[in-house]
Amino acid sequence: MNRLTRRACVLGLALSAALFAFEWPVSEVGILRLFGQKAGVRVERGIVIRQADIVRAAGNGKILVLLEQTRDMGSFPGTLGNAVIVAHDDGLATVYGNLGSVDRLKGREGVETGTIIAEGGASGWTPTGGFSFQVFDQVKRTALNPLLLLPALPDKRAPAIRGVVAVSQSNQAHVLGSAKYARQGKYRFYADIVDTVEGSSSELAPFRVTVLVNGRESSSLSFELIRSENGRNYLGSREYTGDRLYGDGGRMFIGEITLPRGKTDITVMARDAAGNEKTVQYTMQVE
Repeated sequence: MNRLTRRACVLGLALSAALFAFEWPVSEVGILRLFGQKAGVRVERGIVIRQADIVRAAGNGKILVLLEQTRDMGSFPGTLGNAVIVAHDDGLATVYGNLGSVDRLKGREGVETGTIIAEGGASGWTPTGGFSFQVFDQVKRTALNPLLLLPALPDKRAPAIRGVVAVSQSNQAHVLGSAKYARQGKYRFYADIVDTVEGSSSELAPFRVTVLVNGRESSSLSFELIRSENGRNYLGSREYTGDRLYGDGGRMFIGEITLPRGKTDITVMARDAAGNEKTVQYTMQVE
């Protein structure tokens, strides 16, 4: 399978451990934040590594631009600090941010997989010594979850689902598992859903969250891509804007769902990128 075929599979959202376009840019992967995770007032558009002694190129490519904190960074986000952007033949670009220095690559036109780029630094918003890695589709102008294109990490831990809440149009909150009754109508569902991976103590974002009502899918939140339109960021679809995704005290918005009359089973499923899945089910009487 050639590189373009692999990319078509990835962008078709067919996730497989055997298909990847890049290598991990660090030898020790201690993850602090994952794609789509709340990062202060922002939503993370890549992966943040806690400590990066040496950062290497994830794939062959042409150096598109070197960004330095002391220079005018124009339209590029200042949160990156010192950064390197590498363009690849398949239309993707990788971004390496919060670097200590970009001097090592000055005067070079390109890099090969494994080329040393820099060390983790303190130039961006990532913690000192940390490193930010992002992947962009330059054609579709979207940020992609790097986990779609990197070798799978060893992980046997399923996500945790806590505190599922259904909020009515009149802002009445029903805590699922405690509330036994609700009125028929449309509800905004929120939950505290976190994942963990081996080698990291951080609570991380999952890869997909699905809500079923009486066995039928009612909403699906996918952490695969972020697109920007008219100054707003969308995680997958327009329903999940950056400001709405974590707008309920930090809990994750997992969909707007209509509850039908009668005995109603509500199932919440969370899956991580390794395929580990957690499912919880609640029953309510809807009047």
